[in-house]
Amino acid sequence: MAEGFSISNWLQQSKEDPKKAVPPIVVLVAIIFATWKFGYSPKAVLIDKELKKNKRLEGEMKSFKNAANQLEDIKLDIENKKKKWEENQKLCYKELERTTFLRRVREIANQSGMNVKSINPIPDEDIKISVIDAKKFSVQFNYSGDLTHLLTFMRYIELEPKISFVPIPNIAPNASGTLDTTITVSTILLPDKISTDLPENAGEEEEEEEE
Repeated sequence: MAEGFSISNWLQQSKEDPKKAVPPIVVLVAIIFATWKFGYSPKAVLIDKELKKNKRLEGEMKSFKNAANQLEDIKLDIENKKKKWEENQKLCYKELERTTFLRRVREIANQSGMNVKSINPIPDEDIKISVIDAKKFSVQFNYSGDLTHLLTFMRYIELEPKISFVPIPNIAPNASGTLDTTITVSTILLPDKISTDLPENAGEEEEEEEE
């Protein structure tokens, strides 16, 4: 219907007979509608779909990026905790190092000027360090001498790189003015092999303690 249509002819005819202006208007509306329906509308729908798809992809990429950043943070945290744990282990003796600790106590006593005849281990005390089953290992010896040597010994024990501690002994002098007391030196023994696996209820126990 639009073939052979001329705007100038249509305007001239419209002046002569306004009724003839209706069909061309209908044609124009039909052309505009057809153009929109078969041209713009499908493209608009396609563009809308692509925009939604791109928006979804951007969201997924953002999620992946956040997950990657979190993974790096987790890896770094694990490495830091691993390093800290290795450093902490160096502060403790292992169960196989009982005699090493006993020998070290004797060396410190001699270095302090204390005349120690014998150093005897006493029964272990089971303790819990986080989720690790450890032991408190103690040795005892009798000391008879002056206060200076005793205080020097206790100071050396305090400066030991591995955990070693001495409960304050009875330092009251006897009738002759000489100290005559029993000294106990303790340390922490870790298992020779420590599992890195946590018990299934470890997290629950920690939460209960926090509460």
